[in-house]
Amino acid sequence: MHSVLVYHTISAPVEPMLADADISPARFEQQLRWLARWRRVVPLEATLAPARRRLVALTFDDGYRDNLTVALPLLEKYRMPMTIFVTAGFVGREGYLSADELRELSQHRLVTVGAHGLWHRHFNELSYADARFELVESRRLLSDITGKNVDLLAWPYGECNRELEKLSAKTGYRASWSVWKGTDNRHSRWRVPLGRNDNLFRFVLKSSGVYALTKAKWHRYTESRSGNRATNSEESILAG
Repeated sequence: MHSVLVYHTISAPVEPMLADADISPARFEQQLRWLARWRRVVPLEATLAPARRRLVALTFDDGYRDNLTVALPLLEKYRMPMTIFVTAGFVGREGYLSADELRELSQHRLVTVGAHGLWHRHFNELSYADARFELVESRRLLSDITGKNVDLLAWPYGECNRELEKLSAKTGYRASWSVWKGTDNRHSRWRVPLGRNDNLFRFVLKSSGVYALTKAKWHRYTESRSGNRATNSEESILAG
């Protein structure tokens, strides 16, 4: 399996974020340095197609401002592309990208902008009408800001189901990503979440594809036993 890695904020707050979702700039650069030596990092869309060589893609969820000020300079240094999934309703909030910053980021040759819902809600808990509204409006707002067609999606909290996968396609998304939920088809591709507790050893496992394959097998096993699409609760939060 290809490894699609999920980051959030590249920062080192005194108090850890919920689910330890923050990663310090020093640790992030250590991870990029390892990837530069041992893996092929590609744009996210490249992982949609089969390839003989295992690929790695880097994604960032929510739209934190440090994705522009901290992460991007390091990605430029190592010449690695990123996809940032922006929660449209968070644009302009403290700690998040402003509209001008998002517009600037969207013009960068290494950056692709995708949607992450309108208000970062649990889609599995929404009515069909509300879910459709979130999908349509988040695309519209982000496209208006960036001047580009936004047609990639990451499900908030990594959550989706078969009906949401169909709705994603109906509302114009070319592909969507979750975290161990859904059917792992084009509208629920699985990703690997990262956090401050992922030292280099854990990072190597997560970026190698072995971790993803193991989690995928465990997911299918638990789904067959319980009839539910289960996921680790910490990773569900990290997927946000």
